[in-house]
Amino acid sequence: MIRPVGRLTAAVNGTVFVAALALVLVVWVAASRPFDPPQQAPVPVRLDAATARAAAGLPGYPGTVVVLTYHAVSDGDHAGSTLTRRLFGEHLAALAAAGYRTVRLGDVERLIAHQPVRLPPRALLLTFDDGTLTDWTTVDPMLQRYHFTAVAFLTTSKMVPAGTPSYYLSTRQLRALRATGRWEFGSHSHAMHEQVPVPGDLAPPLGNRILVRGRPESPAAWRSRVRGDLARSQAFFRHVFGRPASAFSYPFGDTGSTGDAPALAGELPGLLRAAGFGVAFVGENVPTEHVNAVGAQSPRWTLDRIGVRATTSVSDLLEMVRGAVPVAPPHDLAALRWMGDLATCAHRPGALAVRSDGYGTCALGDVNTSQWLDYALQARLTGVNRRSAAVIAVRDGAGAGHRGRVEVLIGESSMVVRQQIGDATRVVLAKAALPPGGTGRAVRIQVRHDTADVTVDGRHLRVTFDRRLHEGGIKFAIAAEGGHQTVVYDRPTLTPSTP
Repeated sequence: MIRPVGRLTAAVNGTVFVAALALVLVVWVAASRPFDPPQQAPVPVRLDAATARAAAGLPGYPGTVVVLTYHAVSDGDHAGSTLTRRLFGEHLAALAAAGYRTVRLGDVERLIAHQPVRLPPRALLLTFDDGTLTDWTTVDPMLQRYHFTAVAFLTTSKMVPAGTPSYYLSTRQLRALRATGRWEFGSHSHAMHEQVPVPGDLAPPLGNRILVRGRPESPAAWRSRVRGDLARSQAFFRHVFGRPASAFSYPFGDTGSTGDAPALAGELPGLLRAAGFGVAFVGENVPTEHVNAVGAQSPRWTLDRIGVRATTSVSDLLEMVRGAVPVAPPHDLAALRWMGDLATCAHRPGALAVRSDGYGTCALGDVNTSQWLDYALQARLTGVNRRSAAVIAVRDGAGAGHRGRVEVLIGESSMVVRQQIGDATRVVLAKAALPPGGTGRAVRIQVRHDTADVTVDGRHLRVTFDRRLHEGGIKFAIAAEGGHQTVVYDRPTLTPSTP
């Protein structure tokens, strides 16, 4: 006879067993279900009036492409490279309001190959490095909202099989992104997106000789390692997409030019070409130096990108885009907004007066002069005397991404043409005596390729300068002594030279 207490105990035990079995089944089903997070609806974004006006005022320049670099987009990831969903949406909304339209990798490749290509007036290439899961969950729906396309540069060793929980994309998600027609893919290396030991430091492994058993690897070992990584990355693309990638982005944006083996790093373009790549991009972080929109003359193995971080506001983004877009050479130089450095820059119709008690300059600030290539400058000078000389700089690189210039000094009785590269000492290229100046001097300076023709009151000098000074704008200056002096540049004009 079963006692009531025994029956109760058996019932309780049976219930516990069934509950435990049900819990095991639930856990087993949850654990065995393939990882497949859904896409998130875009966050609604509305630009304020001031931002909309700033976006609408962004310049365009035919034949150039602004390239931006993003990483992850998430409200739960607080890494320095991860934007919140709202901030990313504001970025896209501002770019759309500015009239930017996205282009394809093939457009960029044809552009720098000097092949026919049709670009919108404000062309944009959006790139996303690493291949994080948020490209699928968050970025893609927002691209769809704004009718934008993008390129994902994949660290291919981090991509995972379909259904695998990961911070990175799975092969199923990669194929789904490709099927949207909004995405293209490039390589961010196979397994070189990490800092590794190099002699005396940690550094990216692509452009540096790493330590192997405590010793720097040999040049042959470096080449073999890099070739192997590029080959494995291309093998991934062939397996997943059926063809190799045509574009590469350097891990950490590092080309190795400042690493421990710059001569070896100089071989990277050849290794990339041999691996089947046709272009390569630099730039992952917010730029600290000049960045140019990609144009026909851009170097195919170091194409500029503007890096975007978690702290990049919409106004920051618009300012960086503005700085990257070239400005067409103007004709009336006196009509521009000149900014003084140790000089007062006074404007009046058709003239610019430069006043200083030493060496002072008037420059154009943040104007991008990367497309100021071959041009002729003309002006009439007054105020040149034994205590003050006029100084005109051409091919000045402050707004073109290089440091240097060609300078023409015009004094009371002589003219001097000199060049400066970076912080090196100025080098005199030529000089000549001038006749008495009277009330003013007529000046014409024409630069073409690596030659400058300088004519002052009929006296002519031709010089050949360093080919690194291949682009750049104008600076007006004064070299004064003995108190404040003023040189007036009357009717200064700039005329682009025809080929």
